[in-house]
Amino acid sequence: MDEGEGPGSSLAANDLVRLSSWVPFGHAVGFLLSQLGYAVNRRFRAELEELSLEPRHFGLMRTIEAAKHLSQQALGDSLHIPASSVVALLDQLEARDLVRRRLDPTDRRVRLVELTEAGRAVLGRALEVAIGIETRVCLGFDLAQREALIADLQKVAGNLGLTPGVHPASDEPVASPGRGDD
Repeated sequence: MDEGEGPGSSLAANDLVRLSSWVPFGHAVGFLLSQLGYAVNRRFRAELEELSLEPRHFGLMRTIEAAKHLSQQALGDSLHIPASSVVALLDQLEARDLVRRRLDPTDRRVRLVELTEAGRAVLGRALEVAIGIETRVCLGFDLAQREALIADLQKVAGNLGLTPGVHPASDEPVASPGRGDD
């Protein structure tokens, strides 16, 4: 067996060039990941629209709920979102009474963010949407296969320098309502 072949071996750049000459159409890892990401994103976005949410609202709300009493700045830092985008997203959620911001009693310069009761209810429904999509994506997988797939995908994410748990689109600018950013 040549070096670079067999289980556990790593593909070098020259191996990939050789592979490209015989990889069947549609079997490139990057293409499949892109295709799947696009399909899952479209479905998730469409189902969240029924709740008047976008995926980035969902991610923000999940982080707020998980962290409890997170500052506005820490929220942006943890999700790698620019401060102006955090403010715009929170403005959108606050306008719908899904989050509230309050001054930190120990440091009045800091604004703490928390979900309202309405926000927890909407997040609960959004989690049901996410679980439904996850279930459809993983049909035919047992738990061990799902965990193995996650581990492999995390390796790919690491190869690309992605931060675990942070969507790379989260740093895209967000238009603020009423500010003419449309």
